[in-house]
Amino acid sequence: MKSRASFVVKCALVVCTGIAVATASEFSPVTAPVDGCPGQFFVKKARVFDAVTLCATKGVNKSKLQHAANVTAQWLDNDEDGNVDEPRLLAHLRRNHATLAMSEEGFSDAAIEQLTPYFATMMLQDLADNETNPVHDRDASQEEIHHLIANAGWQPMLPSVFSDNGKVNSQLRQQWQLAEDKGYYHYDDPTCDSACKTIEFLYLGTAAYLASTADLTSDEMRLKSRQELQHSLPELVNIFESPQYHYPTVKWPDGRYPVLSSIRYTGQGF
Repeated sequence: MKSRASFVVKCALVVCTGIAVATASEFSPVTAPVDGCPGQFFVKKARVFDAVTLCATKGVNKSKLQHAANVTAQWLDNDEDGNVDEPRLLAHLRRNHATLAMSEEGFSDAAIEQLTPYFATMMLQDLADNETNPVHDRDASQEEIHHLIANAGWQPMLPSVFSDNGKVNSQLRQQWQLAEDKGYYHYDDPTCDSACKTIEFLYLGTAAYLASTADLTSDEMRLKSRQELQHSLPELVNIFESPQYHYPTVKWPDGRYPVLSSIRYTGQGF
């Protein structure tokens, strides 16, 4: 769903496409980079439920980091009671070093080179300040953070349900293929392979289930509500509502998470 440049890192794989131009100074090494973040140019961070790390450059406004951290907490604690809804996720998120890397407008090629040594040990997802809770445009933080948690948490925890690997042929992947065959879903991006399309489908299915109209304005997902999903893709709804685990089914994250003790901030401005 991104039109801007992005990178996604899974295990040792990094996919980089048309990295956005950014000011060189944003990615210059700083005297005291925050601990636990890749590279030498992150100056502030958030740690959510001691499981997901959000790293921000000096080009990222403090309020944008806080918004992204709140969205992260809401994806993990969707009923907002202060506890992670699916505690088994935490071990996988920690083991995979789930990390959101935030910049002002996107990472330069030179910045990616600085991050490369960390790709083998961290699962990274990028998010830019200018696409996080913007005044007039769609907020991209829900999508990018959902991708990170899906890749670093849900997939390794329950591969038979959530894996994007064709050899596994998970329940989710079967639903993606069915949706494409029936014309309910179409993701026309030549850089997005079947694994990528499966995770995009999971996100858009979740958006339809939780009524995020801002994410459903295009025709990528043609089922726009929980009722339409139930009618046309009832097995996808069963994946979301399974009693065997706790997938987020309560509310769409809005960046207003009430249990602030679940998030720890360090670095510049904190």
